[in-house]
Amino acid sequence: MKALPSLLLTFLLGFSQAALAAEEESTAALADVAERFVSAYNEKNLEAILSLYTPEAEMIDEIDGLAASGPEQIREIFESSFSKYPDRRIALEVLSVRQIADNVVIEEGITRFSGEVPNEEGEAVAYAAVLVKSPEKGWLIASSREIATDAPVVDPLEGLYPLEGDWILHGDQMRMELSLGLSPSGRFLVGSAFTSTPDAGEMETEIRIGLDPSTGQIRWWTFDDAGGFGGGIWQPTDGGWIVRSNGVTADGENNTAIQRLTFEGDDTIVWDSTDRYLDGTPLPDIQLRLVRRPPAPALSFVGPDAEETENDSTSPSGDAPQDSSSTAPKP
Repeated sequence: MKALPSLLLTFLLGFSQAALAAEEESTAALADVAERFVSAYNEKNLEAILSLYTPEAEMIDEIDGLAASGPEQIREIFESSFSKYPDRRIALEVLSVRQIADNVVIEEGITRFSGEVPNEEGEAVAYAAVLVKSPEKGWLIASSREIATDAPVVDPLEGLYPLEGDWILHGDQMRMELSLGLSPSGRFLVGSAFTSTPDAGEMETEIRIGLDPSTGQIRWWTFDDAGGFGGGIWQPTDGGWIVRSNGVTADGENNTAIQRLTFEGDDTIVWDSTDRYLDGTPLPDIQLRLVRRPPAPALSFVGPDAEETENDSTSPSGDAPQDSSSTAPKP
């Protein structure tokens, strides 16, 4: 959640510390509303969602042509959405907050969806919301609107989403497990890489990938559990990304490399690491192939009729049944 731009203006214009403290308190309260909404939506908690709206709130979806007024109509829209798309999740990126009265603000930003996304606009949709401050309940949503635009919303993380998920590599000299997911704010991919080699042993590295607002480029930051750290700029290519990385090991040695990530379908990443140097000493190039980890096998419940079903799965003569449905447990 971004700090409000007005906080900076308050500081530059020399307002009192009391005013600054009040502004910071308001900022934290507004951030809490967004975080509670995201949490309630992703948990499909209707009561928690409705508690964030005023009794007279309205909700407008320009993309699907929907409108609702009051808690019951808003409930119906969310119930319908959760029924159709039970696995869909969201993250919010607040781009601006404008205070137009002591107890009224307008918030604008981007809603990012994961899972099934039916809207033509795709995974990122612009939104605007009016929030009012209630003396009893604090900030509440008085109006929210999903905005249909002629031009698609520019999503700085577009192109990184294929990296989401769990990846694994097994080689003769190295094992790697990589896991990346979208942060709750929607601004970063975050995760970790666990590596193991015969020489270096085991190491876990924290990873964060996101937009550097000072340059408008995608950058990553890495921190390993031995105390080393690194970073670098990501540039998109036709089939993936090229990453120019540099960092410092836990022993104080400088290291640099050029990484090329190439997607082969949805479930394979070819990771080439070239131009590798450790304190000025060249290191050999390496190539890794990461494959998406398959989902865990589904668990099946064997009911009290399992023994009877197992005994009935063959005919008295020992022949297999002709109809496979005969092996299903009885209701």
